[in-house]
Amino acid sequence: MKGKFGMSGKLKIKKIKPKKEGMTKMLLNKIRPFAQKFGLMLPEKSVVEMYGSLAIKKIDIDGDIEDFGIVSRKKVTTVFVNNLVTHMQTTGGEAIFKWHGSGETTGAENITDEQLGAGSTAFGRDEGTSSGIANVYTSIATHTYETAAVITEHGIFSSSSSGAGVLLDRSVFGAVTCSSGDSIQFTYALTASAET
Repeated sequence: MKGKFGMSGKLKIKKIKPKKEGMTKMLLNKIRPFAQKFGLMLPEKSVVEMYGSLAIKKIDIDGDIEDFGIVSRKKVTTVFVNNLVTHMQTTGGEAIFKWHGSGETTGAENITDEQLGAGSTAFGRDEGTSSGIANVYTSIATHTYETAAVITEHGIFSSSSSGAGVLLDRSVFGAVTCSSGDSIQFTYALTASAET
């Protein structure tokens, strides 16, 4: 016995509109306190971002200027953040970060840095001219090198004494070769931005 079997039908497509974003947010706001109470959700965080930038200009003994622009843009150090928290609790301590140091070591910068690289204390530190506009703190200092040097790092500190004080930020950059009598102008800017 032979036969044929056939099927036919229609396919209907239904467009499903996405849920309104406000509805999801409203539901999350209703369940968040309950979930946080039982440790199921972390509370929302408020974020303040801080980062430093370093610009340099080389001024040779004849007065010619070579502008290198911004050579580093990185995070601040852990010791600076800890110092900041200490100052929020007390009135003492090291709070003025206007001393600029430079050096010749090339190890990668890190938030755990507390000083410049080993052997980078020979040039001493120079007092910067500090200013602040809104959320940006700036300090500018110029160092004249008495001997030939290949400068590859910079730090801004809370003390004029080499090896002392709190390091706000250490910057490592491509070599700037100085002859005796040449200078480098360092412009450090710290930007602190509130949560957007």
